[in-house]
Amino acid sequence: MPQPDSKKNFRPTVPMVVNEISRLFDERMRRTTTEPLQTQSSCRMLLRVLSHMEGCTQLDLVRATLLKPPTVSVALKKLEQSGFVRRETDADDLRAIHVYLTEKGHALNRATIARLKSNDAILMEGITEAEQEELLQLLTKMRDNMLCALESEREI
Repeated sequence: MPQPDSKKNFRPTVPMVVNEISRLFDERMRRTTTEPLQTQSSCRMLLRVLSHMEGCTQLDLVRATLLKPPTVSVALKKLEQSGFVRRETDADDLRAIHVYLTEKGHALNRATIARLKSNDAILMEGITEAEQEELLQLLTKMRDNMLCALESEREI
């Protein structure tokens, strides 16, 4: 029995292409760093969030990144051991641990932002401002749809 020509009839879906772009972007970010922890997307995410929410708790980081608590804990441990973050126990609530970027962490975050901007420029080359705005609106809707689905699953 002859096999169908799968390449001829294959048409990727929008989510498939978005996922592929994400993986390619992540791979480019890994290739353009000399800092081993920057090869881990969870560490990059935590640095980015901490640059905007310094002093937040580990639970805040879990919520902001949508990473699992053990992933955040392990990544923070690595970042702390490398001198990029410091953790402090809340004096009023000993269960709460606040996380801060060190100067070394701020420097790494600045370098990461520069790499992100460089890779963003490559990614958006040849795409007009109007196309970028439309794409942003569509992708935001897609993200919001997924967040709603995840939220409704949590309620069950």
